[in-house]
Amino acid sequence: MAPDVPTRRRQAIAQHVQDAGTARIEDLAERFGVSPMTIHRDLDLLAAEGWLERTRGGARTASLRQHERNVNLRRRQQTATKRALARAAMAHLRPGMSLALDDSTTVAALQPHLGALRPLTIITNFLPTIIAGAADPDIDLVCLGGQYDRNLDSFDGPSVTDQLLTLTADAVVMSAAAVHQGFLLYPTPDAARRKRVFIEMGELKILLVDSTKFAARASYRVAPVALFDLVIVDADTAPEHRDALAAAGVAVEVVEVLPADDEPVPPTSPT
Repeated sequence: MAPDVPTRRRQAIAQHVQDAGTARIEDLAERFGVSPMTIHRDLDLLAAEGWLERTRGGARTASLRQHERNVNLRRRQQTATKRALARAAMAHLRPGMSLALDDSTTVAALQPHLGALRPLTIITNFLPTIIAGAADPDIDLVCLGGQYDRNLDSFDGPSVTDQLLTLTADAVVMSAAAVHQGFLLYPTPDAARRKRVFIEMGELKILLVDSTKFAARASYRVAPVALFDLVIVDADTAPEHRDALAAAGVAVEVVEVLPADDEPVPPTSPT
């Protein structure tokens, strides 16, 4: 079902604010042909969902820290691109692996494909992946337990990092909040530390990042891109970013987003 007019308008407003950085209510009202009161309501709703931050008289782009802590927002962004990245990653994975998956919504796009890797061991702190894996008797689960964070829909804290230090995996697949000057970045120090340990546990290290991650910035370094064996990016990633990845000594794979990636992938049912 196609979105209704107010929904399409709010989507356009969110995209405009993201592109422009800031916007005033009067300008938005003129741009979208509605009253300032309607724009007020739209901005309040978009701010409540985490798409932007309200300011006096308008709105601005949501901070990366706020964005990363809103898993429901991240689930709805770049969905086709995430499916394309997951599709490409599957070519590098094989049945019988022990596979560590982080709590990013980019890596979560692998979930419908995991049945094709049975028998499989999954190591993760992401609750949706745990639930999906628990439904399949041919998937062994190693659940990283800690304090449950509803905003992230995952488990976090020192106990998760302690568990990671005792584990190894055939492959690690993860994403990042931002990639800049040869480093993965994240907006919180604890998560940056956990993700660094996560990288180190994998024999094969795969990073999935869409083009928007190269424009983002965050305060804490996770690790150098050079730690990865393979970085998979979408075709909208600028050539200079692809070249910088290659110069770091990692293999770079570029994937095209296909029309089929616009539709959810049905999960492989247990046999």
